Amino acid sequence: MTNQQPDAPPAARRGFTIVEVMVAIVILSIGILALAATAGVVVRQMTGAVHQSVASTIAYSRMERIRSGNCVAMKDSSGPAAGVKTRNVTEFWRIKGTPGSHMLLVTDSIVFIVRGKQKFQKYITEYPCDPI
Repeated sequence: MTNQQPDAPPAARRGFTIVEVMVAIVILSIGILALAATAGVVVRQMTGAVHQSVASTIAYSRMERIRSGNCVAMKDSSGPAAGVKTRNVTEFWRIKGTPGSHMLLVTDSIVFIVRGKQKFQKYITEYPCDPI
């Protein structure tokens, strides 16, 4: 007859093997690297959003000044070279009255730089005005 010794019961095994620990560390490292990469993208997107928000605020401010002023006395910014620069945003606008239409066409162009690239936004609106 053969003499067999019984195996240790499964409940007696405690802890993790070195392979299990290394696999867990690798998975955790990949997750942390993914979070770090995502954080960089979020920061870049937020920077772009801040610049666009400043640009739209400047355009809104210009439109309100034009709307609240005297239609006949409104002037252009006299071309892109004479644009107004505020907080790294260059603005130039054109005001055109159409004869007999009682409307004033205002085009406000905004140029700003995000991550070294020049971005351009244009806002166009019409305001009621006395005949020009």
